[in-house]
Amino acid sequence: MKQRLQHRAFPELDAVNDGRHVLRDLPLERESISYTFVLPDHDLAAFCYTWVNKDSKAGSAFVVFGAGTGGKPIAEAIDGIDVPATMNFDDWRVGAVHLKHDLKFKHAEMILEGQGARIHAHFEAFHPPYAYGSHPDGCPDYAATNRIEQAGRVHGTIRIGDKHIDFQSLGARDHSWGTRDWQTPQHWKWLHAQAGPDLCVHFWQFQARGKIDLRGYVLKDGVIAEMDEVDVRFDHDAQFNQKNIEIEMYDTLGRVTHLKGLHYAHFPLVPGPHTTLNEGAMRCEIDGRAGMGWSEFMWPTNYLEHLRLRAGAP
Repeated sequence: MKQRLQHRAFPELDAVNDGRHVLRDLPLERESISYTFVLPDHDLAAFCYTWVNKDSKAGSAFVVFGAGTGGKPIAEAIDGIDVPATMNFDDWRVGAVHLKHDLKFKHAEMILEGQGARIHAHFEAFHPPYAYGSHPDGCPDYAATNRIEQAGRVHGTIRIGDKHIDFQSLGARDHSWGTRDWQTPQHWKWLHAQAGPDLCVHFWQFQARGKIDLRGYVLKDGVIAEMDEVDVRFDHDAQFNQKNIEIEMYDTLGRVTHLKGLHYAHFPLVPGPHTTLNEGAMRCEIDGRAGMGWSEFMWPTNYLEHLRLRAGAP
């Protein structure tokens, strides 16, 4: 029988963790940050992702996708770039990605300058960071030493060719540091969704080493509580992109939060030949309130290829 988590106040995370960390001298040590942009009214979604390893070699990806691009996804990525050990996230520049954190976990600027698309945006956090390391079992050691998640308001401009869009939206960011072993988990579901500054949910459900781990939170009614259990139901297309999704989320205050969503844009992010991350932006409702969100379903690439083959079998 599953032991329930006890409700508790989250310890405050020192704002120094909004900046860059000194990594251990281990093969899989890395630090990474991502931001998501959900623009359902324009049939667009975007993300930026940047990383740096223990040897101060960095990379970044900037992707815009969805029907609103007028064609294929617009994607730019670079890796293996030497960056100064002193370069911090208050002025982080790698490839198309330029981040300017306030180093207080409150605000950030994103200047994303690609060949086919540009985004200039501001992120304002809705709540203090939720740290996986604050969980009674800590952060899963294959994911990171620690990791934070924040929902927030995102506004700015996006340019695709001659098209210029001013937007105000909701989004999320994450920041992790430590070991990232992509091949230990066999599957995961990562999700952020918001229906305003007072109603936000996040979870990451991992399947690894024969167990299911869960981290996450629910913010509603002015109170944030840790995620204790999730029940996820979804369907998919022939490529195994998640489509309709319905979730009941149970938190440590005994509250049940319901999400119902439909993904409208997808992109496969491949961090290595062994791993495929099916990214999806969605329109949703949380407890009946209109919102938006993002999910990432991780699949081992060989297994995903098998599922796609079987889905197309007579």
